[in-house]
Amino acid sequence: MADLIASAAAAAAARKVSPFGKPAAGVHAMRSSLPALTVARVSGPNMDIHWEDFNYPSCFPLIHFDISELQYCLRKTVRLLNMSFLLTALVCLVNVVDTAILTAVAGVPGRWLLQSVLHVALLPPAQFGAFYLGYRGLATTERVLLRRFQFFQLVLCVIFVLFAAVSFQCVNGLLRLAFIEEEEGAGAFGVLVVCVESLLWMLNACLGLLNIVMVRKASKVSSHRGTYSSPPAKIV
Repeated sequence: MADLIASAAAAAAARKVSPFGKPAAGVHAMRSSLPALTVARVSGPNMDIHWEDFNYPSCFPLIHFDISELQYCLRKTVRLLNMSFLLTALVCLVNVVDTAILTAVAGVPGRWLLQSVLHVALLPPAQFGAFYLGYRGLATTERVLLRRFQFFQLVLCVIFVLFAAVSFQCVNGLLRLAFIEEEEGAGAFGVLVVCVESLLWMLNACLGLLNIVMVRKASKVSSHRGTYSSPPAKIV
């Protein structure tokens, strides 16, 4: 009997039988034919976020910003926060270009151009600071930062509404249309400037208010979940 058991074991080893009775080569073939399930490395609150790795804005890095390190449910909100900063910078730069053209064509005072450049130096950094407060507050679930974001963003929204409405030197609000005929040389270009800039400022004010609502909603969702919520894994 012992000889029979030994000979059976030797025959099985010669055929390279797996513990489940299927040839090992067949098992490897099945593994190679199945799709691989890959999940990207993710992080989020209570995980690794390298705040000391300054990488944003790319032209002048001041903060650390990586959307992939956030909870999946927060990414849309943070993208909107960043969009508000980018839109603020865009409108200010458009105003500088418009004011420079009006200075050359319509003969508006040169101090208007200086004031426009001053807006570039003040408003985008202020909105950038609000963006960072909201972004870091959501990433770390710090309620103090979130409250500060809501206050500063509300103040900026009021400023954006004023810029969309009033007419004061380089500020081309809708009320300037009432006095556009008095500005020699402005003509149709002056009307276009007022319409474009007032529309962009109002859009930015609406986006800022939306961000406040989104941040309040996202902070409640994040605090209730408490753990990282990743996107669905991809099968490749």
